[in-house]
Amino acid sequence: MTDEAAAETVPQPKREGRAVTVVLGIGALAALVGVLVSLYALTGMADGLDETGVMTLALSLFSPIIIAIFAGAVGGVVASRVKGPRRALAAAGFAVVGLATAGAAYALFSVDAAIALALGLVLLGSAVVGGLFSLPRHRLPVVAGLIGTLLLLALMFLRGVLETSQQSLFSDPLDEYGALGTIAPFAAGLACGFAAFLYLRSAKAGTRLYGFLFAGAIPGAIWLVSTIIAQVGVETVLAIGVDEVAVLDEAYLTLTFQWQYNGAMTVLFAGALCSVLAYGMLLPRPAKTA
Repeated sequence: MTDEAAAETVPQPKREGRAVTVVLGIGALAALVGVLVSLYALTGMADGLDETGVMTLALSLFSPIIIAIFAGAVGGVVASRVKGPRRALAAAGFAVVGLATAGAAYALFSVDAAIALALGLVLLGSAVVGGLFSLPRHRLPVVAGLIGTLLLLALMFLRGVLETSQQSLFSDPLDEYGALGTIAPFAAGLACGFAAFLYLRSAKAGTRLYGFLFAGAIPGAIWLVSTIIAQVGVETVLAIGVDEVAVLDEAYLTLTFQWQYNGAMTVLFAGALCSVLAYGMLLPRPAKTA
């Protein structure tokens, strides 16, 4: 038997539906455009950045990074649908997403070339790192995890809206911090893990336990990787644009990253736990033979 004939007899992993790919693609594109435009409007780059603007950019860097990671992963998944060498096409897909994102960021912030270059390189690296999530051979757990990540991004946006609204659900700021900083990530992780489970169950691809575990953990893993890259990016941007960081700003950055790491680990644990429990409790067991 020739190698080509042997390859044809190997069962290929089931692919996701076109509708899911379209939803992920539109979600990634809309999130990228929205976050870059919002970042430009927030920092007021028309005349360049002063130290206050640089600090504002640094404090806002997490959102474009996590979205760039998500978009890179989606770009790899979408590109690998084309007939051909799957991993090479996936690499080309997330590379194109990274270059396009970096180019758009540089164009928006080009009035300050050093800041624009740093931001572009950080987002390019983020998209490439995100694209690595699209390389596993079995696609459906990855797609399920990206669906959970899209839900996580929507919940993060909702959290931001609640924080900036005039109406607060909490009478005590400490209660609000505890709810949004501890309870909310755990609830978000459960929601993301269950969304990943529902997709894998509906796909009926025979995914095993480890596939459900991997899918449920992807949203938290993307958040965790985003936080690590954001910490490097913030230090780079501040080194370029700020002579000395104020003590209060340094303390706020430390507290922010501590919350990000805690939230990422909570979502990772809760998402993986929920998907595994749902796998054990909600999937029908095979009938026993006499």
